[in-house]
Amino acid sequence: MIDTSNNKAIFRIKKINLQRQLRAALAHNLRLVNPPNVNTELSHYNIQAKGLNTIEACMSRFESALEGIKVRKNAVLAHEAIITGSPDHMNKLTKKQQIAYFTDAAHWLVKLHGGDYKNILCLSIHYDESGAHGHYLMVPKIESKLNSRAIIGGARGRLSELQTEFYEKVAKKYGFTRGIKNSKATHQHYSEFKNLKNDLSEVKNKLEQTQIEYKTALNRLSSAQQSLLFIKKELTLAKTLGVSDLRRKIALLEKNTMFKVTPRI
Repeated sequence: MIDTSNNKAIFRIKKINLQRQLRAALAHNLRLVNPPNVNTELSHYNIQAKGLNTIEACMSRFESALEGIKVRKNAVLAHEAIITGSPDHMNKLTKKQQIAYFTDAAHWLVKLHGGDYKNILCLSIHYDESGAHGHYLMVPKIESKLNSRAIIGGARGRLSELQTEFYEKVAKKYGFTRGIKNSKATHQHYSEFKNLKNDLSEVKNKLEQTQIEYKTALNRLSSAQQSLLFIKKELTLAKTLGVSDLRRKIALLEKNTMFKVTPRI
């Protein structure tokens, strides 16, 4: 039986391994770039954590969090969590309830990441996309060490387990239900939209090139049709003139040229 309820809690979390990836995520969350799915007329409704509304402030928090820690070359530097819910149910919550939902999620994430609120690099609530949602950038720091594995697991991860925990400890009291396990649904991040935009641009260029080639072929066809029409007219004229007139024309041609024409008629 297919579950068609529209009140699912949505929680996703991913690893960030490079500082440039972290800066790109910050640029998106702080709206320093506007991806194509953003309605900029609604961006003033977005909420940023106090004191963490610039890349400089967020990166300064990041550097402070890593102070005294030996960072491995392949270390996970940050986690980005995205929290929202089915649009139908999110829209039933008041603005106050929505903010409370995202705030409770932040408290849960801090506890998950070692309990230190200084591990929060950025907390953004967006109201200018398809549905209200929260972005949380966290340093995976536990007991003065970067330890992403302890939080979200290794290669296989423990996302399903965390989604259940998020539902039980945060989402349930706001009327959400546990999301479908192993669902492929995702929040489209800026990089995904950028790739889609690039793909669309490539398709557009190919379409324009195809249109040019089509017009060229059409012009060639038109020219060929005109030539064919001319030949048909000449053949029709030849048939109309008859054999005797053709002989006179041939004789005239022979008279005016050095070649002798032998008609095969």
